[in-house]
Formats: sequence, structure tokens, C-alpha cells
Amino acid sequence: MNPNPLFVFFQSSILRYGFLLLLALPFFCSLTVSSVWDANEAFYVQTPREMVEQDNWLVPHFNGEPRLNKPPLAYWLIATFYKYFTVSIFWERLAMAVLSYGTVLAVFVLGKILYEETVGFLAAGIFATTFRFLILARRLLIDVLVLFCVVWAIVFFILWLRGKNPRHFIFCSLFFGLGFLSKGPVALIPVIFLGIFLLVTGKLKELLQAPFFTGTSLFLLLSSSWFLLLGTQMGWSFVSDFFLQENIARFSSVSFGPQRGFFFFIPVFFGDFFPWSFLFPFALLWAFRRSNDKKDNDWFILLALWIGVYFFLFSISYNKQEYYILPLYPAASIWIAYYLSRGGSNIFLSLLISVFTLIFSVLIFFISSVLFEGFGLWIPLVFIPMVLWALFVNRPSIMIAGIVLFYSACFIRYLEPLEKYKPVQFFAQTINRTIERGENIQAGYFGLTAPSLTFYLDKPILEINRLGEAVQVVQSPQTVYLIVPASHYQRLVQAAGIPLRIVEVRSKLYTTMRTLISGFKGGQSGNLRSAWIRPVYLITNRSTD
Repeated sequence: MNPNPLFVFFQSSILRYGFLLLLALPFFCSLTVSSVWDANEAFYVQTPREMVEQDNWLVPHFNGEPRLNKPPLAYWLIATFYKYFTVSIFWERLAMAVLSYGTVLAVFVLGKILYEETVGFLAAGIFATTFRFLILARRLLIDVLVLFCVVWAIVFFILWLRGKNPRHFIFCSLFFGLGFLSKGPVALIPVIFLGIFLLVTGKLKELLQAPFFTGTSLFLLLSSSWFLLLGTQMGWSFVSDFFLQENIARFSSVSFGPQRGFFFFIPVFFGDFFPWSFLFPFALLWAFRRSNDKKDNDWFILLALWIGVYFFLFSISYNKQEYYILPLYPAASIWIAYYLSRGGSNIFLSLLISVFTLIFSVLIFFISSVLFEGFGLWIPLVFIPMVLWALFVNRPSIMIAGIVLFYSACFIRYLEPLEKYKPVQFFAQTINRTIERGENIQAGYFGLTAPSLTFYLDKPILEINRLGEAVQVVQSPQTVYLIVPASHYQRLVQAAGIPLRIVEVRSKLYTTMRTLISGFKGGQSGNLRSAWIRPVYLITNRSTD
């Protein structure tokens, strides 16, 4: 007997949209288990608090000082939650989760309108399980916000291009304006590759049919509003510094970050886009073989320009950070999704990905067993066989579901024990316990970065970079508490010439690739933990409690 068509429809819909709902899990699980990540997240939990406390929504402040290196949309978003609910990292984390999942949905919509629904589902799943995106979705609000705005702007531009509905062009302008108000000119990079795409494909003249004046006016109104108000109130030098120093200088000078070579982002891509990065070269070759298909070729050109423009611009930039190429991952996800939907992959590729997946999962378990204690450290690994089986039987949707469950289990199981290696919150609690009621003290850090201290103390802190400055501070008659690495403690004591009491000792985890590799080298002598962890002191110039 043939099944009821209505039943088949609902069964298929539940499975497909249940899959889309499952993708939300790693973004929303264990939101408040971890304390604030230093350094970037601290700015986006504390600046909105100061905005609300000072009732000054025009000039953002952090640690009592104006913070004008980024436009304020991210601060306004969290400050609104603070104002109408309460000051809590929950609202900042919830905002990041909603924006992250909203970006996943945008990738789904874009894959669907470029190709078909199946491609949309796979593209959303691939992007949602991208390593770098998952990590940033929990610690860097501003980049998640601008990515959300940029991808939705591209979605509405493609919708306008296909249907010439004026409202789609207006929404595209709206999201570009919000993106600019999130992080500035970097939000307009898509305008470059969209313009080149129109030119290459002979569609540039179609812009004549767009409500160009209305859309441009809306964009200018949104993008310039804060800068005009800021310049009027505080002077135009602040506005010019934003564009010249925070944007042009970051692109053309190494003073804002470490100097890295032109090919820096190639290994970054393969690491941060794992495991999908191994499929990308094969999807690229496959696309070139299909270049005679006019319909497919147009969208391949769009995706190639999207990936290429971001990759090239940030490769020639002097200041390079791993997360700068995050905006190209949605395009790469759609490209790979289309490749997989057409039966892409082979036994060699499956074996290659399987080997690296096994290495990655074993590495995760090994590191966690070194750092953490307790039962169930192996729990995330139970989903790896599901991933490998789906890989060999060419069921990418099941593979994606397995990766989602793996990452979610990692967050649920590992974030809490990781807290003992994030000392700032504990030091803040100690400071609050040891000071007398109403006592005026100073607190801060020297030799490391810990701006979240101002959030946990809810007061301005000292951010000290030079030894001479640290000496002046501890020699003052006022009671001072400083967070310092153990390696800086003796230098500070000798330079200050006074006893500095160690109030508390905690460990801090250093997770750079260099420390991980040095840890494995040291592991031959059983020294893994000490290579990855450094003692950090809370010290004071106060002689007794």
C-alpha cells in the first residue's frame, strides 16, 4: 500500500526542519557555565553596563574611559537587555547565540535560493559546525553581529537580483547600514565582490531597476548617524581617528598586531574550517569541470569572488588575526554543500577526513584528560563513530548531526572544569572578601591581559603594561591588588623594594598553538600540564588582612 502523501510530506518536513533546529544546540547550550573570556568579551559585557549606569548611549566607556574604536551597535544591543532586565553575561551570551543561529539560517536561505533546499540545509549544517565560528559565537559579539548583518544583506541582494522586488533592495541596504554601525567599513567588503559579480556576469545594468536613492539614503542615515552625533558632541578628531587609525592603519601597519606572511590564512583556513576544509579543494576542482553550465557558473562566480576577495584583502593586510576570514566560510559552506548534494566525495577523501577526525578527537580527549578531572571526559567521543559511519556511506546530514552533538557535548562537559584555569573571576571574589566595608582600594593587572576584572569588581581597574608604572602603583600609600604572572612577581618585588604579599595563587591556561606544541614536546618528560599552564598571583602591598 502506498503511504499517504500528506504523511510523507509531514514526515519529511519534521526530519528536515528538525535537522535545522538541531543546529541551534551548540550555540545555546551551557551559556553561562563559563566566566567572561578575556580579553575581547570583557568589552561587550562591561561597556554596555557603563553605558546604562552613566545614561550615556552616545559615547561608549570601558573602565571609565571612552571606547571609540568601534561603532556602538553591539553595545546598544546588550545595554538594552541590561536596562530592561538585569546586568548579566546571560544576555550577552544569549544575544551571541541568537545572532549566530540567525546567521546559520541566513546561510540556509542563501543556499536554497542559489540552488535548492537540500543545498540550503547542508550549507547551514556545514557552517554551523565550522570550528572557528562555533568558538567565536561564544566569545566575540561584534564579529558575530557584523557577520549576521553581512550575510543577510547578501541574501536580500540576491533575492532582489532574482525578483526585482524593491523591498529586498531596501532590506539589503538596511543590513549593510547595521553592519557598518557594528564594525565600520569592513562591513562593506561584500559590495566589492557583488559589484565585480554584476560586472563579470553582465548584470550591472540591472542596478538601474533598483530603488537606489531610497536604499542609499537608508544606508547613509544608519551608517553615519552615530559618527555625526559623535563629531558634533566630542569633535571630529575622534571620527577621523576611527577611520584613519582603527581601519586604514590596521590594514597598512603592523603596529596593531603581529606581522604575518601573505600565506598566513591558508593553514588558518584548513584548521578553522575543519573537517570541511579537506572537501574544499575537491569541490573547487569539481566546480571547474562544470563551468560550462551557465546557471551554475554564475553562482560559482559569486561564491568564488566572495571567498577570493575576503582572502586576498586580509592576506595583503599587515594586521592579521585568525578570525578575519570568518565571513568567507558561509560561501565555502554553500560551495561544498552543492558539491555534496551532487554526490561528491570518494573513498580516498573519506579515509583522509576519517584519519584527521580521529586524530582531532583523540587529541581533544588527551588534552582534556591532562587538564581536567572527573568522570565522563570520554562522552563527546561517543559521537565520532556516527560521524565516521555517515562519512563512508555518504550521508552528510547525519555526519553534520554527529558533529553538532560532538561539539555540544564538548561544551557541556568541558566548559565547567575549564573554569579553574580562568582565574580572574575568582581573584575578584577574593578581593571583595578581603577588603573592609567602604575601604577605597585600587585593583588591576600587570604582565597579562585581564580586562574582565572591571566587570567582576564593577569598578575601574588599573591596566599596567610597564614595570616602572607597576612600581609606582605598589609604592603608593593606597591599598593595591594586582594580578600578575608568577614570572613577573620577583621582578616587581626587586624593583619596588618593598614586600608584596601573595594573596592567592591560581593557574591560567595558555592555548596558543605554540604552547600546545611545546607541551607535547615536554610530554616526553611528563611535563605537559606545566607547558600549558602558568601560575598567576593575586598580590597586594597591604601587609595584613
